[in-house]
Amino acid sequence: MMKFSVLMSVYSKEKPEYLAIALNSIVDQTYPPDEIVLVKDGPLTLQLERTISEFDQKHPQLLNLINLAENRGLGHALKVGLEHCSQELVARMDTDDVSRPQRFQKQIEFMSANPEVDVVGANIEEFHSIPGDLSRFKISPEYHDDIVNTIYLRNPFNHPSIMMRKAAVLKAGSYREDLLLFEDYALFLALWKKGARFYNIQDTLLDFRVGDGVETIKRRSGLHYLKKESKFLAYARSINAFSTSHIFKYKLLKFPIRLLSPKIVLYIYNTFFRK
Repeated sequence: MMKFSVLMSVYSKEKPEYLAIALNSIVDQTYPPDEIVLVKDGPLTLQLERTISEFDQKHPQLLNLINLAENRGLGHALKVGLEHCSQELVARMDTDDVSRPQRFQKQIEFMSANPEVDVVGANIEEFHSIPGDLSRFKISPEYHDDIVNTIYLRNPFNHPSIMMRKAAVLKAGSYREDLLLFEDYALFLALWKKGARFYNIQDTLLDFRVGDGVETIKRRSGLHYLKKESKFLAYARSINAFSTSHIFKYKLLKFPIRLLSPKIVLYIYNTFFRK
């Protein structure tokens, strides 16, 4: 079986108890990683530092801590962190989610058997406080062609669920620092345009913390979000991932939703985009 790294980023506003759960889910695997690259995106609270220290003491030699002097956003943190990953296969993980016990084993087995695939994702189950409390799933398209057909209107991967080949990501330019909230979507477009191959395992391998969902929607709606989204679309056009007609359709279908109240948007997502 192949060795692999896990890539994570943590910043000061995250909850230490969530971080502890996420880290423990990474080691409580049927096939655990060889290292966890944890980027500290700016100064952390004492509680977060304590959580990291306690984990490091329990699992010596596993954590590779990268300290950034200031918080510059997820794209920058992941770009720096990826460069410090010592293994060719790199799994992403957020610091408030929960990887299910067979996640890495299933992804490693798939990547070993399919060397032509550069990114493999999985389905996720959203939860509020405890995994399973919402019984709500986010299903991604399985095969490469279906993924590409989806990519024009939405991110075709659940980003915290992916495993990727480091060389392919670096070839595509890695994560961009200037596309806040669209770092992963932009990366998948760049990978696709560089000839990368995609796949989504049709198993639920990660529990994704959404809380009540309203705060997440607030971050992804309103005029501030439309500006970021417009910048992302300009990037997609600049690399010939989206045509003018693709952008027109995207804006027609998605921009009006950004100006609705968060509760209405949450209802739309839960009703039409979740199972």
